Amino acid sequence: MRYTIRKQTKSDFTARLRRVEPGLAGRGPGAADTTIRRPVFWSLAGFGWCYIVISIASRRDQIRDSLTQGSLSVQTHEAILGGLAALLAVSGVMLGLHLLRILGKVGARKSNSGNLLFGVLAAATLVHTPPGVFQAGFGVLDTKSRSILLAAHASVKQSVGSIDWGGAVMVASNGR
Repeated sequence: MRYTIRKQTKSDFTARLRRVEPGLAGRGPGAADTTIRRPVFWSLAGFGWCYIVISIASRRDQIRDSLTQGSLSVQTHEAILGGLAALLAVSGVMLGLHLLRILGKVGARKSNSGNLLFGVLAAATLVHTPPGVFQAGFGVLDTKSRSILLAAHASVKQSVGSIDWGGAVMVASNGR
């Protein structure tokens, strides 16, 4: 009996791998995407992330003034502001990577990145919406709905305003 030697192709290797170790055969570039789709979670994560980043970026002078009023050293001020600048830079890069993932991937990863960018877009829209739009929307409400909203706002403002934040103490669950 004579054996012919031929070069093994990728499909030959994959077929043999399926025979020998079926658990490893599904992994690799052609493997099925097992990422779980979580549209609400990723939309909220994108919204929160972008809202924090926009808040930090738009209030740089307030942050600097707040740091100068405290008792931290100048080097610490620079480290904090540098860390915030790094947060903004990394956020920009991550937004670009999620955009590239939408353009190139298929499946749940693409869907999750799309939902994250939807949340980012919603936060950016909310932050940059002029106050007149909210006032016009409030004006559309009838008198009963308007009074309910005003009463809820007043009760929340009263209950949160009466808390003495100066007496707040940070504690851990282990008693330290």
